[in-house]
This record gives sequence, C-alpha cells and structure tokens, in this order.
Amino acid sequence: MNTGKRRNDVVRMALIGALLVAVILIVGTIWTGRAAQKDTVEAVRSVSYLYLDELAGRREQVVEDNLIDNIEIINIAIGLMTEEDLSDISHLQAYQARMKSLFNLERFAFVDSNGLIYTALGTRDDIDQYDFDYKTISEPEVSIKNVSSPEKTVVIAVPLEGIAFEDDELIVCYMEQSMDVMLQGVSMKSQNTEATFCNIYTADGIALSNLVLGGLAEEDNLLEAMKRAEFEPGYSFEKFCSDFTEGGKGAVSFSYNGTQETLSYVPVSGTDWRLTYLIRESVISDQIGSVSDGIIRRSLIQSVLTALVLLGLFAVIILQSRRAAQIALEKETADAENRVKHQELEQRLQLQEQL
Repeated sequence: MNTGKRRNDVVRMALIGALLVAVILIVGTIWTGRAAQKDTVEAVRSVSYLYLDELAGRREQVVEDNLIDNIEIINIAIGLMTEEDLSDISHLQAYQARMKSLFNLERFAFVDSNGLIYTALGTRDDIDQYDFDYKTISEPEVSIKNVSSPEKTVVIAVPLEGIAFEDDELIVCYMEQSMDVMLQGVSMKSQNTEATFCNIYTADGIALSNLVLGGLAEEDNLLEAMKRAEFEPGYSFEKFCSDFTEGGKGAVSFSYNGTQETLSYVPVSGTDWRLTYLIRESVISDQIGSVSDGIIRRSLIQSVLTALVLLGLFAVIILQSRRAAQIALEKETADAENRVKHQELEQRLQLQEQL
C-alpha cells in the first residue's frame, strides 16, 4: 500500500516538474526576447545621438563653407573692379552684369550712403526690405529676405571702404541668391526610409528649407510645434528653447502626435541659423520590433515544441513506470500464490507422513 502511494507521489511530482519546465521555457523565452528588444532600442537611441551629431556637424560645415565661399566671391568681384567701371552708372551696370554671369549670381548690387541700391538693371530704393543696416555694418552679414515667403532668398552683405561714385560713396556690396541655390551641395532631402530629415531654421524657429519636423507638424514654426511635444525624461521645452534660441548645440528626444523622434541641432557660424537633423525613431523601432517579434515568435515555437517533447518524454517515463509497477505487482502476486501453494503442499506431505 505504501509502495503504491510512493509511486503515485513520484508520478505527481514528475507531472509538476514537467509543467514547471514547460512554463519556464515559454515565459523565459518571452521575457528574454522583450528584454533584448528594449536593450536594442536603447542601443539604437545611443547610436542615433552619435549619428545625428556627426551628420549635423558635417552639414553645418558644408553650409558654413558655402557662405564663406560666397563672401570670398564678393571680395574677388570687388577686387576686379576698375576705375572705368566706376566712371558712370552704365559702366557699373555692365561690370555687375559680368560679375553675375561670371559667378552665377542672381543679384550683385551696391548700396550708397543714402541707401540707394545699384543693380545691373538700374537703381532701387527698397533698402528697408533687407535686414542688414547699411549705415552700421562693419563685417560680413548673412540674412534672409522674405523669410515668411516660400520664395525667401539669402542675402550676404559686405561693408566697403567708401568707394567714390557719382558724388557719393558705395558703402555696401551684397549678393542675393535663392535658398535652393545657396544650399546646393547640402543634402537637405529626407532619406528613402522617411526616417531622417535635415533642415535649417532661424533662431526664431522659422524653417528655411523643407517642412517643420519633416512635415509631421501642423505648425510652420519649430518652436511653436515643440510646445506640443511630449519630452522624454531629462529633456524639457524650456531647456530646448533656451539652447536653440541662444545658439547652443545639442539634441532632444520627444514624442509628437505619438511619433517618437530625436532632433539634433547645431548653430551655423556667422548666421542666426540652426541646422537640424531629425531621426524618426518610431520608424526604426517598428523595424526593430518586427525583427524582434519574429525572433520571439520563432523562439516561442521552439520552446513550445521542446516543452511538448519533454511532456511526451515524461508521459512515456510515467507509463513505463506504471507498467513496471504493474509487472512487479503481478510478480509479487504470483510469488505469494506460489508460496501459499508450496505451504499447502508441505502441509499435505507432513500429514501423509504422520498417517
């Protein structure tokens, strides 16, 4: 009786052990997969910071070099000016036309001490449309004309040392180009994956190229759009706004309309511009998530199959144990019957001898 009870206890423990092993395999697979997915996303974010910082730095250098090259073009053009070019307005206009053609400029103009603008096509008096102060400018300045218009242009103004011309002085020379032409050689377009976006903003948050936050934002101003963002721990709108407007360099992680993004920003030297690189983490996370889910799904199937094999193995062991127990019981019963018969036979023999 005790032997049968012990056997039942062994079978019960074997079943419990098999179930525990199966549960550990399945739960362990899910837990390990989720942990690996989380660690992968964190690793991607760390790499994203380095990636964005490097891209933003390179693009900023290209933009800065373009601006320096254009300032140098103005200085070279001024150096090519002769006394004959300053003899009258027609010669000046002919000279300006040559410079425009030589250096592929959209506008090459001068400003006199009264604010009158001399272009290759004639004079203009709309100096108030430009952000530079022709009276006080002391070094090259970069500004934007029609900043709120899709047809905004970049203006690079250089002060002159008072070049005499027609009873007056030319005190400023400037060139004007469209933003697209100015940014030639700078890849501002998003990648095919629609995961990274490069842009340039003014310190006020006005986009000079592309769309705000890669077209995700409804606002036409970066700072206004960022007010609606939900910042990750360690970041805040106040800190971002302070860094951005004061010309700081950094990166910020946030969610906008449920989309996880990281924005890297760096000031463009000699301007009030900020070059930004945006990476849409949700696109990368979704791709990582799909890969991780596939790995987890395959691992889970493998764990379930392993658990089923273990359960089958335990079932075979239990059946074999029961069969062995049955055989042992039958043997014990047969032995007991044989002993009884043997005892009866001995008693009969003893009885016969007595008779």
